[in-house]
Amino acid sequence: MIRVLIADDHNVFVEGIDSLISGSLDIKVTERCYSVPSVMERLSQTAIDVVLLDISFPHIEDGLGLCEYIARTYPETKVVALTMHDDASLIKRVVKKGAKGYLLKNTTKTELLQAIQAVHHEKQYFNESITQILLNDSPKSRRPTVGVGVKPNLSPRETEVLTHIAQGLTTQQMATQLFVSAKAIEFHRSSLLMKFGVPNTALLIKTAMEMQFID
Repeated sequence: MIRVLIADDHNVFVEGIDSLISGSLDIKVTERCYSVPSVMERLSQTAIDVVLLDISFPHIEDGLGLCEYIARTYPETKVVALTMHDDASLIKRVVKKGAKGYLLKNTTKTELLQAIQAVHHEKQYFNESITQILLNDSPKSRRPTVGVGVKPNLSPRETEVLTHIAQGLTTQQMATQLFVSAKAIEFHRSSLLMKFGVPNTALLIKTAMEMQFID
């Protein structure tokens, strides 16, 4: 039996993943964790084969740090990133931190079970969509860094969030106006930072103004 720990701070999502796995004969969810400390505690007390980890847990750097910690401290425990982030550079960072698989949260039950089984048997797992993202990540298509002067491609939602950031709105204010969760806003903020190649909001606004995304 493959013992699985789900690490995500959204109860509904955890329950959904648990229900998908529950019908499997050789995979069982033995732990549910909603915070980084709880994951560390359970790993120290219970043998876990696979961790399904939301990289934004609760923020990207926290998730990356936890991934690296698990890979270093419990090498027999395999990490599969289960997230909404589809950025090639982040996927590569996650793999470098020790994850053996990467799935988006819109994955199918079949893919989820295949990923768990694959990493448990010392293999890597990337489904077709993730593989395509990585294949398309050539030097010409990589997102620009500060000073390059090439405009990144923004989704309509990212453009809205960028405008609200420039207006000084808080995460909660943006979430209320756009009718989304605060976590969704943080996701778009992180995506904008990566696309513009900047480390903080101040440089994001400055660079976006220079590139005429905002006035």
